[in-house]
Amino acid sequence: MKKYINQYPYLFVFIWAAVLFMPFLGAVHLFDWDEINFAESAREMLLTGNYQKVQINFSPFKEKPPLFFWLQAASMHVFGVSEFAARFPNAIIGIFTLLFVFHIGKRWFNARFAWLFVLLTTGSLTPHLYFKTGIIDPLYNLFIIFSIYQLFLYTLQNKALHAWLLGVFLGLAIITKGPVAVLVILLCFIAYWAFQRFQKFFQIRHLFYAVVSAFSVSAFWFGLETIENGPGFLLAFINYQIDLFLNPVAGHGQPFWYHPVVLLIGCFPASIIAFPNLLQRSVQAPKTPQTQLLFFMRLCFWVVLILFSIVETKIVHYSSLCYIPLTFLAAHFLFQISERQKNWQFFQAVLFALVGIVLAVLIVAITFIDSFKLHLIPLIKDDFAVASLQVSGGWQGWEFLLGLSLLLMIFYTLASLRKVEKVKFISTFLIFQSLLIPCLLAVLAPRIEQYSQAPAINFFKSLQDKEVYIETLGYKSYAQNFYGRTKPPSHENAKNIDWLLHGKIDKDAYFSLHVNNTKDHINSTMELIGQKGGFVFYRRLVQPDSLESKIKP
Repeated sequence: MKKYINQYPYLFVFIWAAVLFMPFLGAVHLFDWDEINFAESAREMLLTGNYQKVQINFSPFKEKPPLFFWLQAASMHVFGVSEFAARFPNAIIGIFTLLFVFHIGKRWFNARFAWLFVLLTTGSLTPHLYFKTGIIDPLYNLFIIFSIYQLFLYTLQNKALHAWLLGVFLGLAIITKGPVAVLVILLCFIAYWAFQRFQKFFQIRHLFYAVVSAFSVSAFWFGLETIENGPGFLLAFINYQIDLFLNPVAGHGQPFWYHPVVLLIGCFPASIIAFPNLLQRSVQAPKTPQTQLLFFMRLCFWVVLILFSIVETKIVHYSSLCYIPLTFLAAHFLFQISERQKNWQFFQAVLFALVGIVLAVLIVAITFIDSFKLHLIPLIKDDFAVASLQVSGGWQGWEFLLGLSLLLMIFYTLASLRKVEKVKFISTFLIFQSLLIPCLLAVLAPRIEQYSQAPAINFFKSLQDKEVYIETLGYKSYAQNFYGRTKPPSHENAKNIDWLLHGKIDKDAYFSLHVNNTKDHINSTMELIGQKGGFVFYRRLVQPDSLESKIKP
């Protein structure tokens, strides 16, 4: 087998990625907000035939450009509207990402480095999980890394081609997630220039090429949008991005140290392995292409981490751009160990033990939640959380073995770190965790979901293809749109909550509320039709007099 892997390495990287990223994509419902939000926008593209402007609940959605939604819409066109279709694009992006990281590892170091890079990407928690989601960031991150890689190549070769390609990938990143891509690349460019003591390393005409290509690609969307509909939507989009940077939008304000903690735990074990390379000082210009690439990866990591630690709105996704640089730095450290250039540090073993054991114990504890929740409930003051725990997760009793296997593997790896072949045992752990993560997702996520959003989603699914209004009251969600398969509004007041609650509605209206929010929203014309977990469900019957105000769809 080793002979064939060495002979056809890219084929085996492809197979490894497909085996890890393709299965279980539809094992659990899409999660609110982002997954359902993006999938719903793609579904509405299919339903309305409007692919130019992103919308949600059939109204303009000013927060995101359209590229990722086009991919999701194409996937839904092939596979139908489903969780699998919503997540399938990121599985493909994951395959491309692994092929890319293997390529740069093999080109600039060797095959061993390349495989370490691949295994650290698939064997670390959140870098792996992101390719099994339906969110924008894996595609956006790949385009940003492509851009930074072209900047790295340009510093080596000073060729116009790399300037053009940098702009192309930057333009694609812009129409994937927005203008923050420009800020990230610009900060990396300026930081590298500063480390060069502001000695000019670029030609002005090449810089112009990069700007022109970035503008041309991104203008494919915002240029057409401005020509056809004026600057209003584009200005609203830019204003939203600025507000996101300056203010904690949607309650996502977090302390400065939020992203470092997220990366430490979420990227286990790559975050711990990479620690020495993260803290290494770079005070002189790199001397070789390998040290130059290492420099750029470290630069990208710190630019992203510092930038999004300053940004007022802090969401887990924002620091995901650190994943590829972080796993590269971890691969480089393991490579140095294999080359006898560095040694495993004691503090790394301590962190590996602490983070790993905590994660394993949490996995085991979650599987027994139905057994000890009666002791937990008296300690909880939130009525919604208490009601949510009343349902059964459907545990079968064997699921704790997943967490136990991780715990045993951590102890085995810690014991093996005393031996000479440390990299071999760490690689074994990475292979194990690469295979464990999809199993955790397939087994644990559907059961955990029973305590959170599953009751509401099942309620919305029961209303599919019915001529009714479906809304949430007291909490924000997009699940009623995606899982209720809502259609473009046929009444001028269809989105008016006050009308749905008090007016003469022309169709039955169904509402989902949290158990602790009913007093603020229900009225005498609404009837309670069910309750499960932390959700209660109401219905308001049609008011015949309203038929006169109905308008054509």
